[in-house]
Amino acid sequence: MENLNAQSDLPEGVKARLDQGNLTGDIAFSPDGTQLAVACDIGIWVYDVESGLGLNLLVEHKEYVRCVAFSPDGSAIASGGIDNTVVLWDATSGSPTATLVGHTDAVRSVAYSADGATVASGSPDGTVRLWNASTGAAKDTIEGRAGSIRCVAYAPNGRTLAAGTGDDTVILWDADTRKHRATLKGHTHIVDSIAYSPDGETLVSGSIDGTVRLWSIDPRNLITTLTGHSGYVWSVAFSPDGKAIASGGNDNTIRLWDVETGESKRTLTGHTGSVRSVKYSPAGGILASGGDDHTVLLWDLT
Repeated sequence: MENLNAQSDLPEGVKARLDQGNLTGDIAFSPDGTQLAVACDIGIWVYDVESGLGLNLLVEHKEYVRCVAFSPDGSAIASGGIDNTVVLWDATSGSPTATLVGHTDAVRSVAYSADGATVASGSPDGTVRLWNASTGAAKDTIEGRAGSIRCVAYAPNGRTLAAGTGDDTVILWDADTRKHRATLKGHTHIVDSIAYSPDGETLVSGSIDGTVRLWSIDPRNLITTLTGHSGYVWSVAFSPDGKAIASGGNDNTIRLWDVETGESKRTLTGHTGSVRSVKYSPAGGILASGGDDHTVLLWDLT
């Protein structure tokens, strides 16, 4: 396979372009930052971050893959597809270990709990389903508070599960009891992406309304609204030090925001299509972005 770092036509600030499959959704770094999993139309490409080489292609879903996540210890991968299933994988061998059936619509988001014992999956069928990460057995189903679940995320301490919805809200549940804790209102359109700060005290959300919003978890209120994208905001991510936020939109740009001031610090241009997913590497020196131009760009932030 070609070493993609050797390309000479990379946008300024980009260290590699990964384009061995048609990207269809999410991207995820391994916990040690050495690998990047990319949801594609034919499966999940796993790349070596340093070299840009494709290491493995995970194929099991019957339709294209929408979302992907590494387990906290890096030993497993969970993915969700348009075939309404969640697939669990051995991250070392690339072999599927379980196919989880229960959703009645596409699986748009998957997330591991902080202890790695549970996988949460969200779907436009209006449910968040919880699965045993080891066996794939169904544990619980949370439903009834939103017409569509667009994204899910666990708090770093594992105590709260959050979901962005098609009802323009972010919903918080107690991760242990599944009881509703709060509904964060302020967006005026679908909430397509959410992420917790590393300390768990703040949550960021990105919406089709074109805004990025920062929420305090305790007390639960809106801190600030970040505006700058000229269209939908598809994805948001906190930097590992909690000082910056990245957002990707359908204006083909990535914006980097200062959390303390709310100011846009930098705009990254290089994609020729909507930026569907942004993720910081665990060490924070690299930002990965996936776009509708079917490429993933690795940005050197150092």
